[in-house]
Amino acid sequence: MSLKILILNYEYPPIGGGGGVISKHIAEGLCGLGYETTVITTWIKGELELENELGWPTVVRLKSKRENNYRSNPIEMLSWISAAKKYLSIFLLTNTIDLCFANFALPGGEVALYVKRRFNIPYVLISHGHDIPWVRPLDHLIVYHAITYNRIKKICLNSEINFMQSNLMKSNIDKFLGPEYHNKNVVISNGVDVEKFKPKMKSENQTFNIVFVGRLVTQKDPAILLKAVRQLAMRTLKYELNIYGDGPLRKELQTMCVNYGISDCVKFHGKIEEDEMPEVYENASLLVAPSRSEGMSISILEALATGLYVLTTPVSGNNELIVDGENGELLEIGNDKVFAERIYNFYHSKFKMSFEVDQKVLSDLRMHRNWVSMIDQYDRQIRRTYSKVVADLQVPT
Repeated sequence: MSLKILILNYEYPPIGGGGGVISKHIAEGLCGLGYETTVITTWIKGELELENELGWPTVVRLKSKRENNYRSNPIEMLSWISAAKKYLSIFLLTNTIDLCFANFALPGGEVALYVKRRFNIPYVLISHGHDIPWVRPLDHLIVYHAITYNRIKKICLNSEINFMQSNLMKSNIDKFLGPEYHNKNVVISNGVDVEKFKPKMKSENQTFNIVFVGRLVTQKDPAILLKAVRQLAMRTLKYELNIYGDGPLRKELQTMCVNYGISDCVKFHGKIEEDEMPEVYENASLLVAPSRSEGMSISILEALATGLYVLTTPVSGNNELIVDGENGELLEIGNDKVFAERIYNFYHSKFKMSFEVDQKVLSDLRMHRNWVSMIDQYDRQIRRTYSKVVADLQVPT
């Protein structure tokens, strides 16, 4: 049975961060299983408005307000919602869709709810971490969630399934919707392309190469890393810090480097292509990810899949990936002194000793967190859901 799936996400590569990358993996993975997959996303300059290649998802990029590739805001989200509703009100008159796959309660879920009410097409929802109240930390989202609370709840209640990326995210939405709805909240973690991100070769490189991979935004807290490596310089530990990613904090971070006297040790590469990332991890000694919140980090999954050691925080998903002292460590959020100390300890106790991640730990992660396995889980859930919807429609009233 070939199902026709409509994937709704205002962010899709090259726009956005992890949420768009996840959508792309899901769209292409389902396509590979025989689904007819259409993606509705946002147009930006330089991209085609329609991509329609045989054997791949059809991608429709709608013109709406969008200033930056790496971040958005509520006004731009509302603009995309309006454009998507307008487009689909015509598209769905002549095209059959079996199920919508909405990304983010807002804006994707809002469009899916509209489609369900007008065209009677069911939808599932995938959360990417910060879109369901009350994700922690609350500081930068509390007003947004207070305003959108009732609408998000309606969107989640009207979905067939709410997919969460971690057990912590499921616990949060279970509390948000109430215990009577916990069965509709299902955990499927993010995955990694294990064919692309292969285990690191044993390196003779003596350079201590620390890497940061992610958007330069408050959520990822790259400033903590700069404060930490400043302390390493004061201990006369020689290192390189390579920062891959872009965002609104870039100029501020570069100014910090100048003020701290560490500009010669820190290099900002900007956002690079996904195909270049395996080489980044291959040449790295350590990944540091001091995030304040996550769904489940794509960069951490990729790094771990190559056997790279990771210092990060106990935000959503990380405690399910990190085996303490084996492939990484979970450190206190916002504590640059702790990060500095653990980086220093890693250098002397692991890097200098040519440490390698235990093969069983590495193999387990690659076996259970690969995209083929994750797509298979989505396939089973989608087919079960669609069969239930069809059966319910056939029950006489």
